[in-house]
Amino acid sequence: MPKTIYLFLKKDKVFKKWKEQLLSELKDKYLLKFFYSSKSLLESFLFRPPNMVLFYYEKDPLAFEQIISLKKNFNLTGIPVILVVNELDFKFLINKAEVVDDFVIIHEDLKKVILRIEYAFKRIERISDTNPLTGLPGNTSISKCLEKILKEKQKVAIGYVDLDNFKVYNDVYGFLKGDELIKNLARILATTLNEKVGQGYFLGHIGGDDFVFVVPIEKGEEVAKEIIKKFEATLPIFLKEEDLKRGYFITKDRQGHLGQIPLPSVSIALVSIYPNKFKHLGEISQRAAEVKALVKKMPGSNYFIDRRK
Repeated sequence: MPKTIYLFLKKDKVFKKWKEQLLSELKDKYLLKFFYSSKSLLESFLFRPPNMVLFYYEKDPLAFEQIISLKKNFNLTGIPVILVVNELDFKFLINKAEVVDDFVIIHEDLKKVILRIEYAFKRIERISDTNPLTGLPGNTSISKCLEKILKEKQKVAIGYVDLDNFKVYNDVYGFLKGDELIKNLARILATTLNEKVGQGYFLGHIGGDDFVFVVPIEKGEEVAKEIIKKFEATLPIFLKEEDLKRGYFITKDRQGHLGQIPLPSVSIALVSIYPNKFKHLGEISQRAAEVKALVKKMPGSNYFIDRRK
């Protein structure tokens, strides 16, 4: 389905030209819906939310405030709003910066308007795909990366990284400390990939304590070893002295019985990708799950490489 753009404009010669050119340039890429009634716009915005709104402010300032209110109150904050104004009023636009994603001036070249639309979509895509804790690309970028690998028949190693006993660490130390441990792992991954690969790698954050990296196939094992080395070296910073000396947590299990739980460790499942080895992402995910299950049975921090061709 193409993305939908609502345009709230005025019926005059200027905006007639806008409509003609925007339809000509964008009709094959986006679904453009033009509104001249505030009531129709507000109803459609609430009950059939678009992917973007271009709003001519001078036509109905009150309706603009209502759009902003609907965004805030009905969980529609992800819809970018581009304000159309008559002139560059610096003070006015600064005041609207908190609620508007971009602006265009009515007499600007329409090519610039089209660029603002494209840039706003790309900006929202980046923001929504970025993990808020680590700042790393999320699942959309990860899927695109893996699809490109399959399409271009690249020869790479995909590393699936996660923390062992992380839930217990969270329970014992609290969520804030857990977040710090995740951020530390993200820094280790980024630093190691930069040191060992330089360029030509990908690093993404699946969510929680799960990460994925892509490196040239000959670099996979070296990268995995260095990640583990750095993680083990920094782990003591995140542990109390008594837990570190003891070598395990003493905590209650689900039945309420005290037990010994190993300290956090890192597991890395490496899947080797060769041309035509996998046909779709689901096959890669299934293989990764198999390798993950193997490596997580190994005590402490470890990696396991699936070398099957």
